[in-house]
Amino acid sequence: MNKTKAVTLGGLPPFLVGVLAECAPNKTDLLAHDPPAFDQAMAADVALRLYGVSGKITPLSAEKDANFLIVLPTGEETLLKISNAVEDRAVTDMQTAALMHLASADPTLPVQRVCVSLNGNASETVTAADGQTHVVRLLTYLGGTILSGSTASPGLHYALGDFLARVTLGLRGFFHPAAGHVLQWDIKQAGKLRPLVREVQDTDLRSRLTKILVSFDAKIAPRLPHLRAQVVHNDFNPHNVLVNAPMATHPIGLIDFGDMVHTPIVCDLAVACSYQIGEGPNPLREMCKMVAGYVSRLPLEREEVDLLPALIRLRHATTLAIGASRARRYPDNATYILRNTATSLRGLDVLEQLGDATAIKALHAAAGTR
Repeated sequence: MNKTKAVTLGGLPPFLVGVLAECAPNKTDLLAHDPPAFDQAMAADVALRLYGVSGKITPLSAEKDANFLIVLPTGEETLLKISNAVEDRAVTDMQTAALMHLASADPTLPVQRVCVSLNGNASETVTAADGQTHVVRLLTYLGGTILSGSTASPGLHYALGDFLARVTLGLRGFFHPAAGHVLQWDIKQAGKLRPLVREVQDTDLRSRLTKILVSFDAKIAPRLPHLRAQVVHNDFNPHNVLVNAPMATHPIGLIDFGDMVHTPIVCDLAVACSYQIGEGPNPLREMCKMVAGYVSRLPLEREEVDLLPALIRLRHATTLAIGASRARRYPDNATYILRNTATSLRGLDVLEQLGDATAIKALHAAAGTR
């Protein structure tokens, strides 16, 4: 099994990055389409035919793609990814190119590596029984303990922030024509949540989410174009971060680059922070430790810190709106779809109880931007 040679795909003048990102055409919303209909036998055939690999194959839960873990006879683990047929191939290519870029920009960064096919390509295509064509990739599989299933040691959150900043810096200078694609998980696209919010059954929650979107349109959206922006991971959540042990001291891997997009870097940080709101008398403690770790490698600007609480709220609103809509459409997969609902509800409650002034003050102290 061969890995691709890393290449750098940047090189565009900085002023073109934002222009191209904003001018990219709207893409189909993947959240409105079913994942690829591939079972284990079909995936095994694809892996053998295109990559010459075989072994024990296990399907993995995914939101929009079909993913399979393949354990080779040698014990080596690989991940076969079959992309959603409606995903723009340029977007899939961007994800692959970004992994290749990171392999060159930061060779020791613990992210997946792209494995070439028998034809020497970074990706292939396959036609399913329903006639739809899917992009197929084989990636190395990262082992470790999922952050969501671990217990944090005192220094873990600082290390997580530092790790996220390292990934962001690794992607600095990377660009791709598909970087401006429309993705509902991109916080800057929050204004497009309204049809989903209308599907929320809880009237009180629907009202809260509506107010958040009104505030976004009036106070947040006009400020976003003036912030530092680049291609980012955009999904640094506890299910995508691998740590060294059940009693975790530091991260050892980051997976799932499927939500990559060109957006303000503080939106990427807001995604990560949204999962670190705790309980008790100091619910922002872990979040602030993460921010402190982040700025140790990548300092924040004052306006970015000022916007963090609002952006975190918007991430929670996105999670709740998308989750409610998709759980109604796919009740058999509701447990997976709604896995972050409780976290988002608690996050909204905490931020509302504290108020923006308190949260902003704490975050400025953590970021050193007071």
